[in-house]
Amino acid sequence: MNTLITSLLVLAGLLVGVYAIAVLQQLLLLGPRQVGAAFQLPIAQALLLLHQEDVLPAGADFFLFRSAPFIALSVVALTALVLPLGPRLIGFDPSIGLFYFIVLLSPFVVAMMNAGWSQNAKVGLFATFRAAAYLISYEVPFGFAAIGPVMAAQSLSTERIVQSQAGLWYVVWQPLGLLIYLFAALFVTFRHPFDSAMAGSELEGGVFAEYSGPRLLLFKVALDALFLLLMGMGVVLFFGGWQGPFLPAPLWFVLKTFALAALVLWATRFVPRLRPDQILSLSWKILLPASLLNITLVGILTLLLTGGNP
Repeated sequence: MNTLITSLLVLAGLLVGVYAIAVLQQLLLLGPRQVGAAFQLPIAQALLLLHQEDVLPAGADFFLFRSAPFIALSVVALTALVLPLGPRLIGFDPSIGLFYFIVLLSPFVVAMMNAGWSQNAKVGLFATFRAAAYLISYEVPFGFAAIGPVMAAQSLSTERIVQSQAGLWYVVWQPLGLLIYLFAALFVTFRHPFDSAMAGSELEGGVFAEYSGPRLLLFKVALDALFLLLMGMGVVLFFGGWQGPFLPAPLWFVLKTFALAALVLWATRFVPRLRPDQILSLSWKILLPASLLNITLVGILTLLLTGGNP
């Protein structure tokens, strides 16, 4: 029963977090003088999509087209359960929690591929192949970036990784791993400047070109929720999770997560959108070698910090 209640709290918090991320994006876009509009626009946009007609394009695959948003949202909800909001405040804590988190990103990729392929349209098909290339290219650097904290904590449990940072957060001696992780997080959520698969001016909406109404809203919620979860996992891996003085543990986790999300969204505003060839070159030619270097450095530093004892 406690696990069920905690799971429901985590999912409810995720919905609130999605709204907060939408407000944060509007604040960065409109500026601090438009605070009221920043809080109102996400609600107005959601209501507008809810009232739009849910159109099924001619020739589209009925099952794949209609199921893709629900697959994406279900995957996000399941991954949220292994994020520890505090000591013993987690949906469930398998000994391979981080592995579970990474593996569940694969069905999210399937949902995106189904969305583009099922439209039976040129724009959606081109965007699907482009998105597939991006998602495949992020997987290896993403996994390697997460290996650093696992090596240091000697555990795949998300709670154990947080507990192992009681003396020193991993960001202090694994900044390269954090940087690679954040790049990969932007890749998988198609955030600027890696959003050319969704570029409205180039591919007319990309993977979501033929989506409208509530199903488009579900996809937007899923992407924002996944971005929030990846920021939360970044806090678990590199910023000590819920740890902090004075304030309650869940509040520390929330503050760190939104601080990291705000920093990432703010920093990417100043970077122009990258071309597909630039995105793939960044992943395979820079992030992949850097992630291998990071693993080597983390291994050496772990031996030095532990004195060679496991």
